[in-house]
Amino acid sequence: MKHILTALLLLMSVQSIYAQNEKKGDPDPRDMDFNHNEAKGQWYTSLTVQLSSSNAENEDQFIRELHKQDNGDFEIGVQGGYFIKDFFMVGLEFSYSSENKNEIYTANNVRTHLKSIGHGYFFAPFIRNYIPLSSSRRFSIFNQTSLQVGTSRRLKQTESGTDLNKTMTDKVLLGIGIQPGLAAFIADGFAFEASVGLLGLEMEHVKGVKNYTEESQRTDFDLNFRVNLLQIKLAVAYYF
Repeated sequence: MKHILTALLLLMSVQSIYAQNEKKGDPDPRDMDFNHNEAKGQWYTSLTVQLSSSNAENEDQFIRELHKQDNGDFEIGVQGGYFIKDFFMVGLEFSYSSENKNEIYTANNVRTHLKSIGHGYFFAPFIRNYIPLSSSRRFSIFNQTSLQVGTSRRLKQTESGTDLNKTMTDKVLLGIGIQPGLAAFIADGFAFEASVGLLGLEMEHVKGVKNYTEESQRTDFDLNFRVNLLQIKLAVAYYF
């Protein structure tokens, strides 16, 4: 009996030592090395998706009484780039957006039914430089400077009492933007990125046609240093 117990204890000890050695052989994710990323000759791509919707019924909004609201927005963006040297990339961004609005409300004793639909396209060649925060390059801050070109079209119909108005609006946007951010690698080649617009110089030209006859035009210039933390851009990126 003694020999059997001794053999069992010895077997359990061997299994425990083997399990510990096997566990030690697994790499600690905190010790992973990402030094081959953000290097010259590497390619980059990322994807962003933004969705929002707003639905309400019978809501008092102080200046108007909202009877029904069904609004939605969708935007998808893709970036691609190439590292021409370590920590420096050139690339191109493309995004598509759509929006729709359907509201019925009463203001100043007038019941109004508002419907609108729109879509837009956005292109932005950019340069981006990185500063690693550790020797493993798991975390890096970056700054992206882009030349922005966008176009959009929106159709709005407003029915108030017996009046019916339709307005077609076309916009063209030109701008320069500075966008700092943070990249955090979660696996080999894969990273989460968060960025926010810091500085923008924009020129927007708007052309509207109301009821197919009345035309209007407006050109706006805007220079802002505003940081909107509610519009942080999140992306999933792949470096290869």
